Amino acid sequence: MASDNQHHTITVVEYTDPDEAFTGWLVIDGGEHALCAGGMRVQPGLSRDHVIAMAQNMSRKMRICGLPIDGAKCGIDYHPNSPGKRQAMTRFMASIKPYIQDRYSMGPDLNTSMDELETIAHELGIPSVKMAIAKAQGMSMPAFLDRYALLGHKAIGTWTLGRLRAGFGVAMAALATLRAMSIPAHGARIAVQGFGNLAKAAIIALTDAGASITAISDAQKCVTSRNNHQALPVHLYLEHPGTLLPERNEGHNVHTEPKDAILSWECDLLILAAIEGVLSEDNAELVRAKAVIPGANLAITEKGEEALFERGVVALPSFVAGCGGSLSMNGLFGPDETPDPRQVLDYIARAMAEMVEKIISRSRADAITPTHAADMLCQESPAPTRQRPYSLR
Repeated sequence: MASDNQHHTITVVEYTDPDEAFTGWLVIDGGEHALCAGGMRVQPGLSRDHVIAMAQNMSRKMRICGLPIDGAKCGIDYHPNSPGKRQAMTRFMASIKPYIQDRYSMGPDLNTSMDELETIAHELGIPSVKMAIAKAQGMSMPAFLDRYALLGHKAIGTWTLGRLRAGFGVAMAALATLRAMSIPAHGARIAVQGFGNLAKAAIIALTDAGASITAISDAQKCVTSRNNHQALPVHLYLEHPGTLLPERNEGHNVHTEPKDAILSWECDLLILAAIEGVLSEDNAELVRAKAVIPGANLAITEKGEEALFERGVVALPSFVAGCGGSLSMNGLFGPDETPDPRQVLDYIARAMAEMVEKIISRSRADAITPTHAADMLCQESPAPTRQRPYSLR
């Protein structure tokens, strides 16, 4: 189904599963570009309207990054712990296979991983869930697959570029915000909500820059440093598989608290790397951080951001802090020659730093929220007109 509102097209493909009767959606926000991009999630209670909102947020990511790509999202209303998850994902992806082959560049989102998506794609005869990039870039499939394979190469320690890229972008947004606030990165106190891949990758990049992670929360608890200026032993936590922190006490300098304690932890930066709608007008007053970096999609509600702004707390828009994955694709496919993983990360760092500096400067100059500042910068910037979606020229 497609609807046109003031010349803007939103395409919604709705799927009803013949075996279990769950519903899924693919939403493409816009139709002016050859390529659209966004992740797939598996979430109980997922709705059509929410997938539309996420696709629109993806469009804002693409615009702020200067990429001529439409935003998209897809997902199924399904419990991720169900034994039928893999088969459910396979049936849904089979239903949208023509879009994946033609213009939809799919990535992982909540409760999905790239390995999972690619394995299912291969079973369906799809070379890659990102194969549409080849057509849009004018690349042969072998040339595309050769460059795409770079995501599996190590970039920091044992972490591959593919696992790092989104969380690395969140970390670079955090570091750029620290610079704008004249807070040295070395020793900066950072709290992280979430312990999935996004959060872990951000933690790796931030500790690599010398920041101190003093609190981390997962879906069950919050682990904090009793001495707020002493870093947690994150190197031990990162060895733990899954999205839950280990159930061990690393000594009397580590304390376990309820999971929501992360929101009121005193720190320089609070990173939200879990789910959407975490901060709202109802709990914004609890925040004791100087700035909030929402790596997760729509992690702060509009009224929540306004409440933080009134208190002098800087809060970046999620479509900025969460655009590391989009930037990485430009860093990977934009150059004429195949880059190495470090070059892709360096590109993400440069692009994110420039973006955040402009947004915070505009926010201060006009006394508006960073989200309003980012939207104004998008409106004032000419839409990219190049033929290839990814280019560094």
